[in-house]
Amino acid sequence: FQGSEAGMSLSRIAPAGKAAPRLVVIPARSAHHAHTSAPAAANVRPEELDNPNLFQKIALRFKGIPLKGESAPPKSMFDDCGKEWFAPEPLPSVPAGFKEHPERDLVNFPYPERKMYPPKTRMLMIPDSWLTPFHKVTGTSGPYLFVGGLCAFLVNKELWVFEEQGHMTVGWVLFYLLISRTVGFRIDNWLYGEYKNRMGFFKNLIEEDLKEAKEFRKTSAAQTDSLHAVKEAFPTIFKENMALQLEATYRKNVQSVATELKRRLDYLEQTEETKKRFERDLMLKFISEGVEAQARDPKFKELYINDAISQLKGLSPAQI
Repeated sequence: FQGSEAGMSLSRIAPAGKAAPRLVVIPARSAHHAHTSAPAAANVRPEELDNPNLFQKIALRFKGIPLKGESAPPKSMFDDCGKEWFAPEPLPSVPAGFKEHPERDLVNFPYPERKMYPPKTRMLMIPDSWLTPFHKVTGTSGPYLFVGGLCAFLVNKELWVFEEQGHMTVGWVLFYLLISRTVGFRIDNWLYGEYKNRMGFFKNLIEEDLKEAKEFRKTSAAQTDSLHAVKEAFPTIFKENMALQLEATYRKNVQSVATELKRRLDYLEQTEETKKRFERDLMLKFISEGVEAQARDPKFKELYINDAISQLKGLSPAQI
């Protein structure tokens, strides 16, 4: 062989092992490949290549083998095919002895329970409870023969006319089986997550509705404690209140007495001032009337003037 590609192909075909005959390939170097330093590796796997081609990448992706430099295998769309989904948490059950009314008969009318998972099926779609009763009569293969024979009889006698609708029905059944076995696991997982989110939303609504009730319960408990404390200290509070009322009444009476005493003193003071003013006015009137009466007498006028002149003459200049 004169080509490196032929040598690589034969080296892959040659069996590996001590007992197998060894095939030695000596590639012939032409003038064009004379300066090639290292020959191509013959047994290099695609996942070990630095730059695999497109078809090698597609093959590795379908196999789930990581490429060189990847720490984890790639996520394939077929990883969840054929998986059966199971809920991480079981559904809550009704507490034992729970009754919404005392007259509820739990013996004859128990609470209905929702099944956590669908019943067991055969052939991907036929319920197991339909085929189990045949085991006692026909054995294990009897149900399948019965169902197949019944369908064949109905089609043969044209009791079930297999028209376009029949083909569509079979097509829809196959489509359902394909979807349920390929992406059914992901759909169930997504629906469970949405169900949990929905339940969380309703729980939050209930918590918000009960928030006021909880706050009212806390405030009611605090008020009850305060009332108990007031009840225990009520005699002391009653005495203090009575003392405060007596003190207020005493101060009110003292204020009333002080006000009345001041009013009476003011009345007496005004009475004395009025009396003095009246006496003064009366005295001035009496004096002025006496002086006016004497002034009208000529003898008194002359006598008064002469007396005044004599008194003025008797005064010394120093006194003036």
